[in-house]
Amino acid sequence: MNEKDMILAELLMKQIRAHHNSSLVVFNTNFMQMGKTNLLLLKGLLDFEGEKGFFVTLDRPHQYMSYLLQMHEVGQDNLWFIDSVTHVSGTKKEDKKHVNFLEGPFHIEKLFDKIELGGDLATQSFLSTEKIDFILIDNIATMLNYNEVSRVEEFINSFYDFLKSQDHILGGVTIDKDSNPELSEILIEYSDYIVDLEKMKMKVKV
Repeated sequence: MNEKDMILAELLMKQIRAHHNSSLVVFNTNFMQMGKTNLLLLKGLLDFEGEKGFFVTLDRPHQYMSYLLQMHEVGQDNLWFIDSVTHVSGTKKEDKKHVNFLEGPFHIEKLFDKIELGGDLATQSFLSTEKIDFILIDNIATMLNYNEVSRVEEFINSFYDFLKSQDHILGGVTIDKDSNPELSEILIEYSDYIVDLEKMKMKVKV
């Protein structure tokens, strides 16, 4: 990571610390920078803050983010993946103790079974929700490729209620507001705080 990236990761953590009581935080970022934004968030949460959490892949198989993290020397010992893409992407599924798989992004209602230690998570060495600090969801607009807006809204509502019931878990969602105005309006309704990465980048000069 270059100096600007490190500054951005720290600024993101400052925003999160300043709103530590927030349950659902929306991170607005350009679609082309979605992977980079998730990388910055995970760098901050895992390395700067020393937290533990889940990363839910919706856009690309978990191997993509795992590779980015490895390339930028971000520790993954405290990260668990919930992969909703591999099943439909044709990528070979490999059982790993820090990875669990959904049948696909059109089965979003099953995500909470995975998060709440349902299904086969007990055999996958996943932490219980009492021991994690965050759940970060990749480009949530990807769900619209497989689900009606109403179903995605139901999922967001359930996710928000789940976060409120846990009290200690930060939920983060990335989206490009300009590309997905309808879904963005729904997210804004449920979110506790919105972070605009594009505006943040303009303030960073190195």
